[in-house]
Amino acid sequence: RGHVVLSYRMRHVVARGDHRNAPREKRRIAVAWTVGAHMIPSFFEMEDNYLSTAFRTQNPSFFPLPILRLVAESPDGVVWAFVILFHVSLAASLIASYFGLLQRLGYRVSIQGGFRVDATIGNPTYLAAYLLFHLWILLILMHTYRKRSWALSLYALAFLFELVIVYFTATRGAVIGLAAAGVALAGAVVWKWSAVFPPRSDNHATSIAWPLGRKIAASVFACIIIAPLIFWLARNTDIVQSNQVLRRLTNYSLQEGTIQARFHIWGQSWKGFLERPILGWGQENYYLVFQKYFNPKLWGDEPWFDRSHDIFFDWLIHAGFLGLGAYLTMYAALYVSIIKGIKKHTLPFWSGAVILVALFAHLLQNIFVFDNLNTYLLFFAFFAYGSFLITRQSDEKVVLDQRKLSEKRSTRAHTAAIACAGFVLIMSYYLHIAPIKQSRALIRALIAYQKPVSMDEQIAAFKEALAYNSFGTTETREQIVNIGGGVAGNQRYSNAEQAQYATFAIDEMRKEIERPAKDVKHMAFFGSLLNGALGSNPNYPIEAKSVLEEAVKLSPTKQAIAFELAQHYVLIGQFDAARDVVYRAWKFDPTYHVAAVHTWLLAVVTKKSDIVDEVARLHPITSLSEIDLVRLGEAYRRVEDYQHALPLYEQLVVVMPTHAQYRATFAALLAREGRVKEAREQANEAIKLDPTIADDADNFLRNLR
Repeated sequence: RGHVVLSYRMRHVVARGDHRNAPREKRRIAVAWTVGAHMIPSFFEMEDNYLSTAFRTQNPSFFPLPILRLVAESPDGVVWAFVILFHVSLAASLIASYFGLLQRLGYRVSIQGGFRVDATIGNPTYLAAYLLFHLWILLILMHTYRKRSWALSLYALAFLFELVIVYFTATRGAVIGLAAAGVALAGAVVWKWSAVFPPRSDNHATSIAWPLGRKIAASVFACIIIAPLIFWLARNTDIVQSNQVLRRLTNYSLQEGTIQARFHIWGQSWKGFLERPILGWGQENYYLVFQKYFNPKLWGDEPWFDRSHDIFFDWLIHAGFLGLGAYLTMYAALYVSIIKGIKKHTLPFWSGAVILVALFAHLLQNIFVFDNLNTYLLFFAFFAYGSFLITRQSDEKVVLDQRKLSEKRSTRAHTAAIACAGFVLIMSYYLHIAPIKQSRALIRALIAYQKPVSMDEQIAAFKEALAYNSFGTTETREQIVNIGGGVAGNQRYSNAEQAQYATFAIDEMRKEIERPAKDVKHMAFFGSLLNGALGSNPNYPIEAKSVLEEAVKLSPTKQAIAFELAQHYVLIGQFDAARDVVYRAWKFDPTYHVAAVHTWLLAVVTKKSDIVDEVARLHPITSLSEIDLVRLGEAYRRVEDYQHALPLYEQLVVVMPTHAQYRATFAALLAREGRVKEAREQANEAIKLDPTIADDADNFLRNLR
């Protein structure tokens, strides 16, 4: 994240000016404090993350300040950097919006979003936050070029197009932020009309208090307030409920699944903050909090979270209250400076107002999500642009003087520019090219699995991806594990080839779990691999037990980890230990159906009737699925408890009345209980459903007495 502050340094390049300018220094200090607060925990907490690793290995990509000082010698032409930056970014956003439109029209699939468009970003919420910044950029450009009708028309069309795509993302946080900021901006325009559109001295309309444009702005202001209220009042109507986007945008129930999940995650984050309140846990270390304070009620949501899904908690976790304070200080410093500039008429009202509402909207929608690279770059670009506008007027003389640079100083500037370009090119390989190559190699490895390639070729394809040793190494190893599930038991591969792949996958995941800060997700993957290969190496059972038991200690309330440990105990014949593990996991949240069925099964096998009765009271037979009924019925038959197997198959007949085998098994159980008449009825019904079992059924009927 340290790299995103480079965009803020652009303002420093444009307007160095007098360093005694206190407001400017406050903004610089705020940004420096924020970056420092985010970096310091990586040293003190000594957790394993990208930043601490970079400093330990003396990665030069994190030391750009000397080059920035040289670049600052030449501000010529950098003023246009914002124009270029905004237009290039705008062009990219329009392309992304186009892909979102294709998804909406059905020409492309939104894999993660479903009915919500996510374009090429891959997440509807990220896309909405990204486009939100560009809506504010378009408003700035529309006002700047309002006297050029063709430019104004193009910007207006782009604004409407991206606004529609934001709607199709069905992102509630972004819509709330946009609506709140829209109300504030429209109200400011109506209130300060003459400041937004200064009247010409020769214009007769100057005497009109409410010109047509101001009346239109007032109408827009009223519509922005009234429209959400109308949709809210109509949220239960057929028109809204039949539209997936509108239904989601008007559903703000605190009991809704996504909102409940946010509350659970925030609760975990709060506990993590209380443990390390000053400096937090360090960057990219939320997984440590997530696994330690996992809320068992999250079993129905995503299995793993790497963020708090709230910008405030994210900063508290990553950098403690010092980091959050630094982050909010940036807002405060810029807000105060912009408001002072507007009052003193040294800052254009419209640009200042748009920057204020843009950052407010971003902060508001970030209550429900977190920043990523796309939004961070634009976030700091807006800070840089706002700071530049504030200092431009006071630095006018300085900038003019700097245009008279001596030949010697100009040569230094060009040298610095060349050095900076070289630095960027060199680091681009490690930060961009290598990860891109690794991702492409990984894709080729995944495609190879779909083709009839030999095991040696498959492993070689994954090793090619691993050889880049970049940001995608962990993802590559996770995909190796995923493929391992399809290799095991696959007739396409011989037993020797399956064992070869299992050894390769185990070796790679062993490297992954050797990181200083353990990730229980990878430990669970590793344990699962070992469980699948216990018989191939005498050390695997010992290693699997050690790893999985450690994972449970690190994340004691995570049910999925407990299930994997229980599976290991079952494989080595320790059924009592397996029962105790899943029973404890079920007790964390007795509504968790899967944990209840696992507990019931192991209680049957270990003949713990008290646990069976406890589970059955909360999960009666009528609430069980077909597969659950079959598994439990087979478990009872395996321990020869036919009396308790009978009601399970009776329910199976009710659930699946056309299944002949269920009726045949039910008939056999009825006969064991002496209910001969009912057994004959069920056997005859089974013959009607499947005549191929007639011989076996006839023999069964003849033996009935």
